[in-house]
Amino acid sequence: MTNRYEGGDLLVESLKHLGVGQIFSVSGGVINSIYSAAAAHGLSLVHTRHEAAAAFMAEAVGRQTGVPGVAAVTLGPGVTNTVTPAFVAKRAGTPLLIIGGQAPTPLFDRGAIMAADHLPIMAPVTKWSARVLATERIPEYVEAAWRHIWAGRPGPVFLEIPADVLGAAAERGPLADHRTARPGLDAAAGAALAQALAKAKRPLLIVGDDSHWDPPAGLQQVIEQLHLPFVTARLGRGAIDEHHPLWAGAPHKTAYMPANVTLRTALAEADLVILRGHHFEAELGYGESVAAHAAIVQCSFDPASIGRNRRATLDLAAAPSAAVAFMKGLSPGPVDRAWVETIVAGWRDERDVQAADDPSAPPLHPVAAVDAVLAAMPENSVVVTSHGNVDFWADARIRVRSPRRYLRAGQSGALGAEIPYAIGAKFAEPERPVVVFVGDGGVGYHALELDTAARYGRAIVVVVLDDEKWTAVALPQRDAYGAEHEMDLPARDWPGLATALGGTGARAETVAEIGEAVAAALASGKPAIIQIPVRAVLSPFMDYVSK
Repeated sequence: MTNRYEGGDLLVESLKHLGVGQIFSVSGGVINSIYSAAAAHGLSLVHTRHEAAAAFMAEAVGRQTGVPGVAAVTLGPGVTNTVTPAFVAKRAGTPLLIIGGQAPTPLFDRGAIMAADHLPIMAPVTKWSARVLATERIPEYVEAAWRHIWAGRPGPVFLEIPADVLGAAAERGPLADHRTARPGLDAAAGAALAQALAKAKRPLLIVGDDSHWDPPAGLQQVIEQLHLPFVTARLGRGAIDEHHPLWAGAPHKTAYMPANVTLRTALAEADLVILRGHHFEAELGYGESVAAHAAIVQCSFDPASIGRNRRATLDLAAAPSAAVAFMKGLSPGPVDRAWVETIVAGWRDERDVQAADDPSAPPLHPVAAVDAVLAAMPENSVVVTSHGNVDFWADARIRVRSPRRYLRAGQSGALGAEIPYAIGAKFAEPERPVVVFVGDGGVGYHALELDTAARYGRAIVVVVLDDEKWTAVALPQRDAYGAEHEMDLPARDWPGLATALGGTGARAETVAEIGEAVAAALASGKPAIIQIPVRAVLSPFMDYVSK
């Protein structure tokens, strides 16, 4: 046992100085110095069951706190297990630092056990990947990692530190530091924005990802003052309460633009589209349905995203908050209020008819199950979804009231993030209720992390909507080929698994039973699984994309 100050101490103190609250990890001998230093300096360690789950939890913490989450993993398969979470974070535009151990430098290129050449593996799924070869430079590399995370669009980075570099004696020195400055809006750009709004009769505002990292003080005032119908995209959800009468939906999954008649109509008929902190991505149909004559104002602190897929009439490389601050001083334009009401009413009507038949008849329609869970959860809950048929139903039923109350895996299409995201959110805000929607397919990826939740006292509610099938693939496969092949999933006792892992659970088959099960789960103080049998019905999103 040693009390000396070494590379692991430099790393841990640098991370604490930057505001990191915990490190998510699966242990390995080459990162023992990090474990020892974390204990010595009071930085929490969360030991998970799988490295992918550790990285997903860290990413969720980054989303919820604004401070990049950190995962530390061992060499070789420990690092490669984080490839998918890194890919998810890069596609979603979320901050994440993955620290990978490595064999001691004298063993480089000798075929050491578990050793791999990590940098070429991690480079395509991160914004920056680097190796530290000098102990005293650890704070410098941590600071560089932070700068790369926040440069332009946020994202993941990877830092490899060999065992002998971590374990070498060190001296205290300057710790890592970082400050983010977002560009402002100059007078000429402000005047051009004012002119565009002064002409617009049918404006549409898209509140996007940058809103998550650049909180939009006064945005609701601007929306109401200028009478702007708005949609909330991905990380922008919750920037404005989605119960607002001018909300016109969220352009992803069930509200994915090509599958959403209301949004498709709004984009085609608008004479001004304002992309606030977003770009014309797949979920906005790459901007292809926007009328050729429409003016497009795109405002983002990431210049690389401006003009992507559809050229902007006015590009504002500025913090969206700066644009909002300017817009607060503008007078209302000649907005066609009848058109605005048609758009927002169309979205309300579209939500109302999402379940065509009786949603409450057994087995429940996914819409009825999702609505019953949401009704039973406290208003301030964090809601988690991912990328399966269940989520495509859930996404349009959720209405997010405030920022950082909704997590989903983003553009990657990855299953498996759901339960780790929920646990990460619970680490970020222990007092806030967290509920995750997942199917009987997706729950199989990281259900064992309920053990992690139980060990660290993080009580989450996992809702398994169980149709005993990989429905998102099965039903289109049957339509295309006349049969389903290896698509069925046998009924399993998911609540029993939760109990075995230190949690609790229940099966609920009616709306009333769902309410009772949610109340019991919240009261238990334990991680819980609520299993709800539902019909195998294809969401509007999957119905559209599978044709």
